[in-house]
Amino acid sequence: MDLTFDESLFKKVIAVLVIAIIIVGAIATLKFTGLLGDDGDGPLGPGQVPSTPELDEPDFEEQERQVAGPKSYNWTYRGTQMEMDLFISNATYQHFVSSSYGTYEDKPQRMAEYVVTDGDDGVVGTIAEWFLTTSLAAGYGDRDTVGNVLAFVENLTYTTDEERRQTGAYPNYPAITLATQEGDSEDHTILAAAILHQMGYGVSLLYYPAQLDRRMIIPEATALGIVSDGALPGRTYGAVAETPAGKFVYDARNKTALTPLPEGCDVGSGWYSGDAVWHNATSSGSLDDVRYYPANRTFVTWTDLPDVDTIVIENAVWNQPLLITAAWTVNTTEKGIPRGAYDGMEPFFNGGDGLWQGWTVSRDDRLDAGTTIAGKQPLNEAPPFSANESLTAALRMPASEFTSPLITWLEPVQEYYADTWYPSGIAWTYDDKWHLHENILEMQDSLLENPEDYSLRGVTEVVAPVPWRVSYTVRKMDEDHTEKEMTPYSDVRFAVYRIEDGAAVFDRTFGWQTIYGADVRKNEAVFGAGEYALAVFVRNCEVDVAIEYHGTPAEKTYRGGI
Repeated sequence: MDLTFDESLFKKVIAVLVIAIIIVGAIATLKFTGLLGDDGDGPLGPGQVPSTPELDEPDFEEQERQVAGPKSYNWTYRGTQMEMDLFISNATYQHFVSSSYGTYEDKPQRMAEYVVTDGDDGVVGTIAEWFLTTSLAAGYGDRDTVGNVLAFVENLTYTTDEERRQTGAYPNYPAITLATQEGDSEDHTILAAAILHQMGYGVSLLYYPAQLDRRMIIPEATALGIVSDGALPGRTYGAVAETPAGKFVYDARNKTALTPLPEGCDVGSGWYSGDAVWHNATSSGSLDDVRYYPANRTFVTWTDLPDVDTIVIENAVWNQPLLITAAWTVNTTEKGIPRGAYDGMEPFFNGGDGLWQGWTVSRDDRLDAGTTIAGKQPLNEAPPFSANESLTAALRMPASEFTSPLITWLEPVQEYYADTWYPSGIAWTYDDKWHLHENILEMQDSLLENPEDYSLRGVTEVVAPVPWRVSYTVRKMDEDHTEKEMTPYSDVRFAVYRIEDGAAVFDRTFGWQTIYGADVRKNEAVFGAGEYALAVFVRNCEVDVAIEYHGTPAEKTYRGGI
């Protein structure tokens, strides 16, 4: 059979083949590059490489939900279970994270700048309203209201910057601490200050810088300062809060000040201060650091004040004396430092920009059924009751079951700063075989009638960086060396010499009471830091001797604030 070739058909076939080749080539290319993926069926062909499995993109929003989002807080106050729910948006959390900055050097001065509620989407305001509502329902007075806030904040996890691998150069904003539900003392304190200030209370921050205490470093820490009337239990400090007062003009002719008093200030106790310029009809001059007390219209200057018509302070400052009670929002003992260590220190007071202005907290839990209202009002409200009505009944304010004495901080401080002694690592034991030795160091002790009967058991050098003492225990004779027991003549004596410019200068002798039956363990003779030679003499007994240093054991590494 003859085959007839149709040219048009041939062109169509060729076109189809070209298109097919292009499609197959494109598919092979995509397959080779992995863009089409790999179904995993069958072995890899020549030139093929394993395709990379697709990875899900990180869900950053989901990660942030672990920090931001709905929060639930649970704590107990005065036997009552408290529960509060809150929502913190991711935008709010990220806003404050990106706003954090600072250095170690300026942190004490800037710390109050972190008591911020603006821009937190009403988070702190919502918490403040919850506490006010709860206090009114429970009949709490000011102290229990504040105490409930402190219990809430203290219930959050206490972690240091070092434990969280974060910088200690600046604290966290309240919204961040609420979202993470953890922080160190400054984070907890700033959160408590923000809530209480939003509720109308006068507060401040008390910053305790790191301090070397004998042989250890007390880490930096921060406590809440509550403006009080001095009746609250706890460590109370006197502080002066400064508030910019603008231009101050004093007319000396009629003794009137033309500057309004800043809001929340007490004219009866505070004063204006600053560098001033005086004016009269013919001349003027400058005055450095003047003070004006409006309570008695008195100027205090450090130079003689000429006849003046007016005195002007361009940038006056109002100085307000305050009583500040320290309230801790963390238990520093968890980090190895008793709270008494800080109560014995003087903190840096930071009242912020008017942070201290607000209600003064009093000891309103020390009430009984016979206490009358006498002008006291709960939470700055004005309920309709008479002045002779029972305060506890009118305010539904329960009296405290236990009232501790006002000075509650002094005993822990005394305990912490009491004489603390710990071994220096220098210790040895002496036993006497009644061998007589030539006294290298003369026993200059008039109480000893026969110093030649004592045996010099050795001399040791003591190089003490802190005050030190000798601790020793008198024992019976060493049974491995002798059958003799202790007798009324058994005794132990020490001689101490100061090493000054390479020479041994006699200091003193001390020792056992030379009376049979006396206490066998003694701690005696505190010496100052320095270099010494200590000689030990024994007679018919054995003695264990140790050198003890005054202070607390030194930390190996300072790990920053707590």
